[in-house]
Amino acid sequence: MFRKVLILTAIVLVFSASGVQADVTHSTWVGGPFSEWGNANNWNPSIVPDNAGGNTFNVTINAGTGEVSIGLQHWRTIDQLDSYGNVELATWISNNLELTLEDPNGLTNHGELEVTGWDLDITGNITNQGGARFDSHAHSLDINGLITNSANATIAVYWSTWVFGDVQNAGTIIVPWGAGILGVHGDLLNTGLIQMFGGVCGSINLFDNDANGVIIGFGTLFSEEMIQNKGKIHAYGGSLAVSIEGALINNGILGNSPLSSLHIKPAVDVNNNGTIEVNAGGGVAFDCNLVNEPNGVIQLLGGTLAATTITQTANANFTSFGSITGNVIIEPDGIIKLTGPTNIVGDVTIEHNAVMEISDGQTLITGQTTNNGIIHVVNGNVIFQGGYSGSGVVQKD
Repeated sequence: MFRKVLILTAIVLVFSASGVQADVTHSTWVGGPFSEWGNANNWNPSIVPDNAGGNTFNVTINAGTGEVSIGLQHWRTIDQLDSYGNVELATWISNNLELTLEDPNGLTNHGELEVTGWDLDITGNITNQGGARFDSHAHSLDINGLITNSANATIAVYWSTWVFGDVQNAGTIIVPWGAGILGVHGDLLNTGLIQMFGGVCGSINLFDNDANGVIIGFGTLFSEEMIQNKGKIHAYGGSLAVSIEGALINNGILGNSPLSSLHIKPAVDVNNNGTIEVNAGGGVAFDCNLVNEPNGVIQLLGGTLAATTITQTANANFTSFGSITGNVIIEPDGIIKLTGPTNIVGDVTIEHNAVMEISDGQTLITGQTTNNGIIHVVNGNVIFQGGYSGSGVVQKD
């Protein structure tokens, strides 16, 4: 008897719960090109989409071949939003507004979606589909959720945009100018392209530039945890500063285009397991010690490589010519090959069985040279401006 009562009670509870479940309204924008969200006549059916009224809403905004600008003047909560065509969401008042999307699908942009106006919080996940473009022109935009920028999609950030979640970029992210800030409180995973034009882009947690990821331009990159580079980070058009409160792990390419500079400031020393390209008219600078690990590559192509101390390990590759600012240590069985005019502003230490090869130009060492290995000079010259010592040899061919 007791078991039957429990079963009947459960059935009653199930039917009671289903009886109070809110209906889902599929709401479509039918308003004019410049209208307010809160006008029921702008929607089909003629109800303002807002879950606060008891029902829940799946909203579709389709601008067709024209343009639609929708003004927000109140906080709104819906299940999900699909945007097609050229659509603008604009805050019409200076007070902070919030658009909440309760369904995990959140906001999906299929066209060209632009957020403008004053302060807006979007709570929910955002997906920018392939071929779509999402522009953040709002004075301040906070996004509480996951952002997925699909392949061939574009996100452009013109003012302050903070994401309280992760960002996964397989398309293009553009940070156009000095006021543009894309800050991510979660992880930022880049498998696409990030173009910097003077703005700021980074994450509080991990900033992962994957093997297919490219970050190029000028401005500032940051992470409060770690930047892991397996792709390419390249200064272009000016100075690209990389500020890290943790470590930089490089298994990809770090470099600069001519007349540009890459300036890296991590909290700890950098161990290079990838490639560092230093082109003429600019350079790559580390505000720390740099260790070129086995199989690591440094290509000095007429520019300036700067670090507190540069350590060349055995089986690492260091070639070409230019300027080196910082102390240089070549560990046992390590080799540095300088082909062409080179200036080293710092001390040079060549350890036992280590080699410095100098050819086809003059190498000037302004600091103390301590040679316990071999300096091999072919069709060139070396000047020990800061003094010379050690038990090694200088071979001239």
